[in-house]
Amino acid sequence: MSRFTHVVQAYSVLFLVWTYVPQRWLHALGIFYYPSRYWALAVPAYTMVTIVLSLSFYIGLNFMSTTSTSLNTMFDEFSREPSNPVSLAEGGEQPIEPISDIGIHKTNVLMFNNGK
Repeated sequence: MSRFTHVVQAYSVLFLVWTYVPQRWLHALGIFYYPSRYWALAVPAYTMVTIVLSLSFYIGLNFMSTTSTSLNTMFDEFSREPSNPVSLAEGGEQPIEPISDIGIHKTNVLMFNNGK
């Protein structure tokens, strides 16, 4: 294992000892100066709230960068329209169609038509 992993594990063990061991045990070991137990709950809570707010802000920024009426949300310079299938004479095999995007109308039919 890497040195970083060992450091993270050591700090995790120290955090858990500081969090769960009673104060009198720490005093018996000669440890008198340590942070308030408030931070055992505050630091993880603040970290989680910061992560959730950062993700929400990032998603909101992405929604604001494109308008809902813009066709850029569905099409770009790399979009390909499906080509017309080539029909061969009877008994002939059909070639594999070239790669193309699935149109929004076909997607809506497949997703919301419930097999009708």
